[in-house]
Amino acid sequence: MDVPVDVVLWRAPGPASSAEAAARYAELRSSPLGAFDPQVAAFVRELRQTSPDPSSPVSWNEALTVGSDAVIVHVVWPGRQQVLDLVALLAARHGLACYEPARQVAMS
Repeated sequence: MDVPVDVVLWRAPGPASSAEAAARYAELRSSPLGAFDPQVAAFVRELRQTSPDPSSPVSWNEALTVGSDAVIVHVVWPGRQQVLDLVALLAARHGLACYEPARQVAMS
C-alpha cells in the first residue's frame, strides 16, 4: 500500500538543491504566503483538469492546499508514482520548484 506523501511547489528561477528546497519549505510552513502568483494558479488549473484516480472519492480539491505563491499537493492515491510524475511534469511546465519533504528531495 502506498503511503500518502506531500509535494510542495513554488515559483523558482531554476532547479533548487535539496537544502534550498528544505529551507523554502520551512519558510512556507512558518510564515504567511506572499503575493498571488500566476504561475502557481496556472499549475493548479492544469492539474485540476486531470484525474489522479477516477475510482477514488478523493478529488484534487481535497488534495491541494493552495496559497497565493505556493501549493502543497497531498498525494493520497494508490499508484502515487504516476501522480508524482504528473506533478513534476506540470511543475516544470509552469516554472515551479518541486520538493518532496518526506524524502527531502528536490524534484525539479
